Amino acid sequence: MISYYKEATTNTPFISFNAQKGVLIIDGNCSLVEPALFFEELTQWIEKYSANPNEKTILTINVTAINISTSKFLLNIIYQIEKLFNNGNEVKVRWVYNNDEDGTYELGSDYAEMVKVPFVFIETTHNIMCSID
Repeated sequence: MISYYKEATTNTPFISFNAQKGVLIIDGNCSLVEPALFFEELTQWIEKYSANPNEKTILTINVTAINISTSKFLLNIIYQIEKLFNNGNEVKVRWVYNNDEDGTYELGSDYAEMVKVPFVFIETTHNIMCSID
């Protein structure tokens, strides 16, 4: 399967989905006014990946800004990853947040309560990791 890569823009995050390594990264601003088209490509890729996933899948999410319409699509991606977990695959979500921003931590906490897939919270300060599992 071909990896998926997309450069960040002002309103869209950097995307790097590597099927061979099972490493999926969403990093940056996530504040699209109409996010459906952007996230459609991501969900389609994950759907194909799910047919033959890596032994271990790690989804790392580090959103610096997110709006309500985009947060729904991000949750749908987490639900897709949860299906892998429910099928017995080793899966986790790494949620990166800045310790100065309660909003992104709270959003990650809310998502973690909605799914069974394990979440690891990684605190940063000005792009420096403070803790990691």
